[in-house]
Amino acid sequence: MTHPIPQRLTPPDISPRAIAKLAGPIFVANIAIVGGGTIDTMMAGHLGADHLAAIALGLASMIMVFMGLVGILQGMSPLAGHHFGAKRYEQIGFELSQCLWLALALCFVGMPLLGCTEIWTNLAQAQGPVKEMAATYLLVSMCGLPAALGGRAFVSLNAAVSRPKVTMYVSLAMVALKAPLNAVFMYGWLGFDAMGGAGAAVSSTILSWLSFFAYILVWKRDAFYDRMRCSRFYWPQPKAMWAQLKIGIPIGLSTFFEVSSFTLMAIFISRFGAVTVSAHQIVANVTSMCYMIPLSLGIACTVLVSQCLGAGWASVAEKATRRCLSIAFGIALCIAVFLFFGRSFILPLYTSDATVIKIASSLILFGVLYHAFDAMQCVSAFALRGYRVTFWPMVIYGVMLWCVGLFGGYYMGFYGEPFMPAQGAYGFWGMTALGLFCAGTSLAAMALYVSRVRSREDEHISAAKI
Repeated sequence: MTHPIPQRLTPPDISPRAIAKLAGPIFVANIAIVGGGTIDTMMAGHLGADHLAAIALGLASMIMVFMGLVGILQGMSPLAGHHFGAKRYEQIGFELSQCLWLALALCFVGMPLLGCTEIWTNLAQAQGPVKEMAATYLLVSMCGLPAALGGRAFVSLNAAVSRPKVTMYVSLAMVALKAPLNAVFMYGWLGFDAMGGAGAAVSSTILSWLSFFAYILVWKRDAFYDRMRCSRFYWPQPKAMWAQLKIGIPIGLSTFFEVSSFTLMAIFISRFGAVTVSAHQIVANVTSMCYMIPLSLGIACTVLVSQCLGAGWASVAEKATRRCLSIAFGIALCIAVFLFFGRSFILPLYTSDATVIKIASSLILFGVLYHAFDAMQCVSAFALRGYRVTFWPMVIYGVMLWCVGLFGGYYMGFYGEPFMPAQGAYGFWGMTALGLFCAGTSLAAMALYVSRVRSREDEHISAAKI
């Protein structure tokens, strides 16, 4: 005999249209964020290879520190999404307060790391103007780290409660100001001293603080958040912070492995000279822009999975996981084809140096090969975060992206024997492609397995079988 299923909470809409509605603003926001780096790269590229190399080194070092710390803060997102699905709204504000305390604590880790500029410039064996500009870039970026981390706490919250348009509007406003501010500090407009590549960090720091204050203003004034704001002030709560850290630390390490496999690659490739690292930086920027689509779908997948689980609908969470993976893989194949046939048009937008374009045209073929698997690993890892499964993805990232990709790339780039002669930058990109292939297939298999197992525990399915 069957009994009606108790309809206490409803799951979120997981139709392709709903996924696009959630992922679309996230994509625009991410494009705007990465667009700042694109503007930096383009404006520095026309100043010369030294300026582009300095930005490549400074940006790579800064992102490696920043993204590792941001990953830790992302432990709040599945918790807030779960509370949103369960309609425990005020608990979301409490989680935000604890996340902001964590952001403040992480500044005491990140700022000294950025301030130790010799670590990064020596690792790249940078010399002369490149070393000087990269060091200035890092010192200026250090001043913007507190605002950047605090802003990311609000970014995670906005995604978790299906309000990504706030992040989109703020990000678009900031990217609109990026080029004018760059011109002021890089080129010396309005009477300022021209700082070259290092001036890009000044504009980024100013915009980080502006965006942080914009997020606070929206949180305080927007009526949508009325039900989520705490009724009182909360000091750091060790138990609540530890709950975020248990999820966030493995995410932070996963993010560190993923990001640092590229940023350290840029630092090591710097040893081959300014022309080679300039080509690498251009290709890395192009592939990063393409990565924003699966990243946006991955964030949307985390939100939908956590909201479904909060509402008690694990079976719908499985469908959301499969659907997001399918959409990301299909779009990634189309992008790979576009990169292959469109590279002769895209690359000259970054630089007029024929040698840089020639090297970049070869390196981008590796991006064509791995992009679909990169999309798979991204969406799968984010889906698993919704299920609060973060330890094993961290292990997979460490093995595939560091051991295979980075260390394998270092060996093939600088040595190569007995397999072949040293391959330089091509060795790094080839092994990175292999590592992403392995990570993509492994994480996709894990995400599908976890979602299927959890789906069997769905209380609605169990109730229907009584």
